[in-house]
Amino acid sequence: MKKLLFLLPLLLFAEVDPFKAGDLNSPNPYGLTSQEKAIYKNKSNIKKNTYLIKRLEVSLKNFRSQMAQKFVEYDQGISDLSNKLSSFNTILNEIDTTKISVEKIKKELKDNNLTNLNRRISVLEDKIVFIQKQQESIKKSFQEFTKISNNNFQNLQNSMQTILEQLKKINPSKITLSSKQAFKKAQAYYFGGNLNKAKEYFTYSLQKKYMPSTSSYYLGEIAYKKGRYKEALGFYKKSVMYYPKKTSFTTRLLYHTGIAFKKIGQPKKAKMTFQKLIHDYPKSKYANPAKKELAKLH
Repeated sequence: MKKLLFLLPLLLFAEVDPFKAGDLNSPNPYGLTSQEKAIYKNKSNIKKNTYLIKRLEVSLKNFRSQMAQKFVEYDQGISDLSNKLSSFNTILNEIDTTKISVEKIKKELKDNNLTNLNRRISVLEDKIVFIQKQQESIKKSFQEFTKISNNNFQNLQNSMQTILEQLKKINPSKITLSSKQAFKKAQAYYFGGNLNKAKEYFTYSLQKKYMPSTSSYYLGEIAYKKGRYKEALGFYKKSVMYYPKKTSFTTRLLYHTGIAFKKIGQPKKAKMTFQKLIHDYPKSKYANPAKKELAKLH
């Protein structure tokens, strides 16, 4: 037991070098004085602070790098925002300019529309007045035409009565020719200047209903040449009733009808007859004479 106690101090100091006591650079210094212990402690603290400072420097460097990157990103963002703001301001300016232009155009359009509308209304009003005048004129013409037609009908009745009375005086038994032969003989007498004989044979062909329209026309011409204008009008009317279409003698018949109306003191009927001749047959040889007669009636 005493032997073991004797060996214990040797075991405790077996790895301790007595010559290194007080070495501050040793990893595990020993045998330090209180002053050396304070120095060692400060040295340890310095070492520890140095390590912390280095870590701090690294962290600071990383932070600076991150901050620099952020500032770059921020600068880019601010630049983009500035550009967008500039673009937005440009758009706003364009919108304001466009609004002004639109308002100006709307005002001009409104003014123009009012001007055009007033002009169109004025034109329409003039047209309405013109149409009303035409309507009154047509109405008046229609009334005159109706009156003239009624008078013509009465004249026709009177003329027909005269014609019938004259036909009764003719003894058809004296004529033994056929209707065709009588018609040709009547033409020969007419163009030969023997109007009385021509009248006799044309009356016969008319009674036989041979070429009734032409026969009536020639009887009208005979009466016209003798100055019996009412009788002539009756035959002219009868000729048209038999054949209302255009014939070789239509224009001459119309012209003589107008003259006959004028001669018996019916200028309105004469005027209407001349107007019809000029309108329907403007290139006929009787158109210009009809115009001259029409001018005298105005």
